[in-house]
Amino acid sequence: MAIRMRDVARLAGVSEATVSLALAGSPRISLATRERVTAIARQVGYRPHAGARSLRTDSTRALGLVISDVANPFFAELAGQIERTAAAEGYSVVLCNSDEDAQRQDGYLSGLLAGSQVDGVMLVPTATMTPGIQAAGASGAKLVLLDRPIVVPGRGAAADQLRGCPVVRASAGAALAEVAELLAGLGHRRIGIIAPPLDTPVGQERRDLLVDGLLAHGVSRADITVLAGDFRQRSGERVTERLLGQSRPPTALFAGDGLMAIGAMKALRRAGLRVPHDVSLIAFDDAPWFDLFDPPLTAVAQPVAELAEAAVRAMLALLRGESPVSANPPCHLVRRGSCAPPGHAATATEH
Repeated sequence: MAIRMRDVARLAGVSEATVSLALAGSPRISLATRERVTAIARQVGYRPHAGARSLRTDSTRALGLVISDVANPFFAELAGQIERTAAAEGYSVVLCNSDEDAQRQDGYLSGLLAGSQVDGVMLVPTATMTPGIQAAGASGAKLVLLDRPIVVPGRGAAADQLRGCPVVRASAGAALAEVAELLAGLGHRRIGIIAPPLDTPVGQERRDLLVDGLLAHGVSRADITVLAGDFRQRSGERVTERLLGQSRPPTALFAGDGLMAIGAMKALRRAGLRVPHDVSLIAFDDAPWFDLFDPPLTAVAQPVAELAEAAVRAMLALLRGESPVSANPPCHLVRRGSCAPPGHAATATEH
């Protein structure tokens, strides 16, 4: 069995990051610890990965991670997976929560990159472009974009740097096509879509992919209503209330993220409507507790482990001076109990 860094760390009673720094001869680690770790590594036959040896010796062995909302189940799970993946490579992670605030995001970017606090930053952008992202590109920072793409204006070295950033985000096309097939196959002809912000590529993409799929299955465009939320639970409630207030309300709802889906459930219950008897509901972004709901919530699951691995792998490639590597692992639909044919009340309204 191959000896790994975590084995050396366990035997030495230190962290994997300490093992990595000690074997690299970093002065940040005491001489006694370096000698103890080196002796144990030699004794058990541990050899650092060739790629790891090629990384800069002045590395901080720390990576920045700026996510858009730590309360969002998807981003919380993604952050945890990234931390575990980075730790296995001997890196610690500095986690920052922008709270969907572009100014806060830019402040974190500036703080992380100033004075080389971290070797690079993995970023979930709050907007398609901000001054902080532009400044990071101008400084030549190592940047990996997560979940949301950016739009790079103009030309020049800074713009080229940003256009060359690897982007790691899930491919939703096949899963959203399956959502459309499921709803249309159950007989739903009035669909409400609670979209992410429509001034973002993510919002536009999720809307367009689902609408195209519904149209392909015979749903009339006039019976598809798209209203934008803001990734927050309260916006899911507000949008659902507006959809239910229509003269011909939808018999099925699709929420463009998990928190907005929870808001939709609250609004439906407040209106006295049952899922799925009166209204079917599907969420984008699965969460570990969605199968505990009554009924369990059907959801598009993003491949969190694959995204985390691809993000860390892309960052290490950048640090080694290799060509950046983007990744788009596919989402998949998790079918549970929140979808059914249109209920009797909805059918009666339709006639």
